[in-house]
Amino acid sequence: MVETYQMVICGVGGQGILTISDIITIAVQKKGLNVLGSEVHGMAQKGGSVVTNLKIGENLNSPTIPIGTSKMLIGLEQNETLRYIKFLRPRGIVITSDTVLFPITWKKDKEAAEKARKNIKDNLGKFDADIYFIDAEGLANKAGLALTQNIVLLGALSQVEGFPITDTDLREALKIRVPAKYLEVNLKAFDLGIEAVKK
Repeated sequence: MVETYQMVICGVGGQGILTISDIITIAVQKKGLNVLGSEVHGMAQKGGSVVTNLKIGENLNSPTIPIGTSKMLIGLEQNETLRYIKFLRPRGIVITSDTVLFPITWKKDKEAAEKARKNIKDNLGKFDADIYFIDAEGLANKAGLALTQNIVLLGALSQVEGFPITDTDLREALKIRVPAKYLEVNLKAFDLGIEAVKK
């Protein structure tokens, strides 16, 4: 009997949250396990909040995850990570991008932006969780495509102890889900995510 694995993936519209969910779902199904998911979209096309719940296991009922019960939280933007960390159970694991999306007016006010960034990290640190901060944006750019930040975090996820899907499983699912012309750069981003966690 496989214990049900519950995870939450959050970020804003356009960050590829649903792509991560699709790749995990493909990998889970190829492994012969069941997966249930639910998605909530804010103003997704305008950078609004997007969150996905995924349950992986054998006997699954409701796709929604109650507050305080998720084993894993993946955040593609730190404000969203802070917004949804309440779903994590004590001693759960967070993999979050260093990315913080500030109002346009703050681009000139570096001091306010840095203060806000520190405030987010300080608040995240108040939770009983193991938190991995990943430079997803920098690693995606290193891979050759800024839009692969989600795949960097997917690579990091593959190294988490207890996650029921291996990096090999996820790579194979990636090959199915990602268009051929973008596959090489996505696989590179995936491997950079793995290296980031190992460090």
